[in-house]
Amino acid sequence: MTGRDVEHVASEGDHLRNLLHDLKQYVATGMLLCDDEDALLEEELRSRLKTGRMLFKQLSAIVDVEAEAAGSTPVDIGELVDESVSIFRHGHPTLHVRVAHEDGLVCQLERESMHRALSNLLENAARAAGKGGHVTVQAWAENGYVLIEVSDDGRGFGQIPRGSGRGMQTVSDLVRSARGRLEIHSGPDAGTRVRLVLVRGVEGAPR
Repeated sequence: MTGRDVEHVASEGDHLRNLLHDLKQYVATGMLLCDDEDALLEEELRSRLKTGRMLFKQLSAIVDVEAEAAGSTPVDIGELVDESVSIFRHGHPTLHVRVAHEDGLVCQLERESMHRALSNLLENAARAAGKGGHVTVQAWAENGYVLIEVSDDGRGFGQIPRGSGRGMQTVSDLVRSARGRLEIHSGPDAGTRVRLVLVRGVEGAPR
């Protein structure tokens, strides 16, 4: 086996571990949706069923991407943010989550990959903020880019127990594949802001 073959095998192994890490988060949220079903009011039950459908749709789409059945398409970022936050809220009922985004934010990318990236950022923010903490998700356009920012009021980057260590690496890889970049803003005070900076617009569209 050559050095290049070894690198390829290692890369494939990292990819699989990152994928399993993300799928585990979706499964954990799905299990929470099924908790206390006998005590739920009809409105809450309908809300959970709606979220469950979105969750299974996302899982199916991730499988399609891994099977190379999906590709880069125009994605409504506001819709993506709303869906991601809806699923996230059900998995973290004690958090205070605020979301705000501009309309008409469209990027050309793999929707499911960006959903995974955003879900990882949300999970990191939840771990930083802790029970009763605050997480804010915003999206807006700036200088030809779309910025998605996830912020929390936790103790700051590097000041919380480490998770599996795969979340941020997965985010970085997924964002680079979408021709974007990852920015982390965390000072000595509490709170962290993480941004996804994505190219705005659709391939082939006039500028």
